[in-house]
Amino acid sequence: MFSTDLAVQVPEETTVSSGTKPAESVENTYGPLVARVALALAIAVAPVASQAPPATQAPAAALCATAPAAAPAGVTHVPIEVSNNHVYVKVCAPSSVASAKEARPLDFLLDTGAGASFFDLATAKSLGAELGQSFTARGAGAGTVAGAQLRKIPITLAGTTVSVPVANAIDFSGLTPREGRVVEGVLGYDFLARFVVSIDYAAGELRLHDRTTFRDDRATSIPITFVDNHPHVEAEIRLADGEAVRGRFIVDVGSSLALSLAKPFVEQHQLRTRVGKTVRRPGGVGVGGPADADYGRVPLLRIGGVELGDVVTLMFGDNAGVFSGTESWGGNIGSDILRRFVVTFDYQGRRMLLSPHAQTAEPFESDMSGANFVGNADLTQILVDFVVPGSAAADAGLRKGDVVIAVDGQPIRSRSLLDLRQRLRREGERVTFSIRRDASIVPVTVTTRRII
Repeated sequence: MFSTDLAVQVPEETTVSSGTKPAESVENTYGPLVARVALALAIAVAPVASQAPPATQAPAAALCATAPAAAPAGVTHVPIEVSNNHVYVKVCAPSSVASAKEARPLDFLLDTGAGASFFDLATAKSLGAELGQSFTARGAGAGTVAGAQLRKIPITLAGTTVSVPVANAIDFSGLTPREGRVVEGVLGYDFLARFVVSIDYAAGELRLHDRTTFRDDRATSIPITFVDNHPHVEAEIRLADGEAVRGRFIVDVGSSLALSLAKPFVEQHQLRTRVGKTVRRPGGVGVGGPADADYGRVPLLRIGGVELGDVVTLMFGDNAGVFSGTESWGGNIGSDILRRFVVTFDYQGRRMLLSPHAQTAEPFESDMSGANFVGNADLTQILVDFVVPGSAAADAGLRKGDVVIAVDGQPIRSRSLLDLRQRLRREGERVTFSIRRDASIVPVTVTTRRII
């Protein structure tokens, strides 16, 4: 899962600024030695909608080998791939830092919860990047991961002339098994602050507008404030007992979840006893590792003039890193909410715009098997790492540690984990697993049913 707030210790001279002065509207309460990033990876049981393919485009290698087409005045159109509710942008990086003559295509995650842009550490090394001072990063999950300064590496969005210099790298390798694909980098605040940015999940397109000419009078406009380069909105949660609670929430495109609540906010409002039925299970993984949460639903979430009903909600506890300790914000509003709109971020104008589309009214759903599935390091196997007691998976006999070697007779391939998650969020879906358990191959058939 992607969902976390990441505190990165970096030297003062690498503090990120967009260069376009949106930082003057940003509070930085942590001082010059702390760059805040939020990479919220809610993966293991994240609600995954039917994902939009990237807009029609040439093969990735060709995109980086050909000259960019001239962009229409005022707007640049960038194809995206929506996977696990995450937005991936194809970028071009020099195949060797020593020579920029050839470009290599990479998949970068777009993340409004990231206070800066980052390379994956292994990817930076593969480009021959010169690593500078090391640092550690933390986020959702109790652990930390390694990072390092870089001599800035310029990347360009594939098929465009839009360039983003990236000066730091973080080890994202721990995200691959749960995301089901490799995260080669993150596009964060320094990129987003330069444009008015529209994310059209349904069309598979990112639109970069010139802020001097952009207008959208039909969308709902919601004020945003910034803390540590993160956009925050005020929202109201209506509870099962009829009461309402208000809070300030990070708008986190990097979280594949809907609504994620921090432990202090949950305890302050006694939410675990006020949202109806809940289920305890792993709530995703951030750069700090996995984090458990109580899953439930809230009857109504109001963000500005927008109302959403029966929203799947995670309430984090003690092992969720920054979600366990922060009292400065209530939680995250993630992409399982944002994907239901064309979302536009105008950082300079301090506003977020939401425009509905055909998927806006889709019901919120989550995994209905009761099992958490993760991949191995090279995504050639699927492993069972948790089973909810009393769930469909438990009743069928799945166990933690089982190795899935085939699904409905089809051997595991690189996209199998992504495809499986989509199937397991549909009620009544019948899935037959071929399980390697000890020295035996065991067939296990799971018929999904709603858990929350």
